[in-house]
Amino acid sequence: MKLSILLLLPLLLSFSSFIKAQSNTILENDHWKFNAAVGFDFAQMLLINPKLGAGEDKIAFGANAILGALYKKERFSWKSSLNINFAVQKLGKANKPFQKTLDETRLTSLLNYLIKKGSKFGYALDVSFLTQITPSYEGNFLSYNNTPLRHSLSKFLSPATLVVSPGISYKPNDNLTLLLSPASYKTIFVTDDSIAMLSNSDKTQSLHGTAFGGTDRTAFIDKWHVKPSGLTSDGILYSKYCLQFGATLKILYQQKFLKDLNGKERIALSSSLTLFSDYLNKPQFIDMEFLVNTDFYIYKGLSISIGALVFYDYDVLIQKNIDKDINTDVNGYESTGRGISFTQTLLIKYNFLF
Repeated sequence: MKLSILLLLPLLLSFSSFIKAQSNTILENDHWKFNAAVGFDFAQMLLINPKLGAGEDKIAFGANAILGALYKKERFSWKSSLNINFAVQKLGKANKPFQKTLDETRLTSLLNYLIKKGSKFGYALDVSFLTQITPSYEGNFLSYNNTPLRHSLSKFLSPATLVVSPGISYKPNDNLTLLLSPASYKTIFVTDDSIAMLSNSDKTQSLHGTAFGGTDRTAFIDKWHVKPSGLTSDGILYSKYCLQFGATLKILYQQKFLKDLNGKERIALSSSLTLFSDYLNKPQFIDMEFLVNTDFYIYKGLSISIGALVFYDYDVLIQKNIDKDINTDVNGYESTGRGISFTQTLLIKYNFLF
């Protein structure tokens, strides 16, 4: 628990500063800009005595909330954003809990100080934090559903990923920003012991990217550069966190298109590509996260938003249906393994400034 508090300290300081900044917007209105957006997704269908094979009841809803803040004064700028995605569904009349389709909370913060006035280069510090809100049980259900595994597979801060990347920024124009950090610190941690013990079938790989595998304590420390937290019921060493040190390249791009008769752009595109290589363990495997979001503005702040996320991390396993057969578990996947994860969303959003 002490480790979790230490790991979250930079996040808490950043968040408290963000709240404090909001209270001072009246004094520094010329330097602060705030924005927010809320999106919703809802689907419902009711069947009473349906024809054979006609389907079953359905209710599904989701939400996306974005809070952003930008501070800019002379050579210094600070941009922060909080993005929360959550969606669930329930099929049929059976007495079973809701099933999650999306649960992700992401906090990012980028500080930049230009080397000199008017320069395209600057000293930068990029911080990102990723976790989820609610527990997920086997089958991605919100609660235990008569499955063999009674405890949750994941929950808030189990797992969580924190990346701190100091480096050099390059901003050739208002739309494009590049950040190169040759000394990035990355940690994946799991605060719950039962979740930290979860692994793949051969007991060598943690499901969530924390340190796992083996029975030799010395070899474990040499491989993962952390001390083990304990032993599983099978006598396998595991750790609740994994420390990584490497290089990060981050590319941010935003653009607006298609002006209307009033001169306002109707399409807004924003994207972020992050590449990370761990010097300490298999640097040839590059972790990747690519986010892209496109807003089509319909009327004033109302928009249709299409988002996509492409994710790959050598240390984090994904759910897979390898042989494409029907003998899968309750959520359609029969195994875990390494690979690329893809997420796509379609929402109706309302955007506003304050």
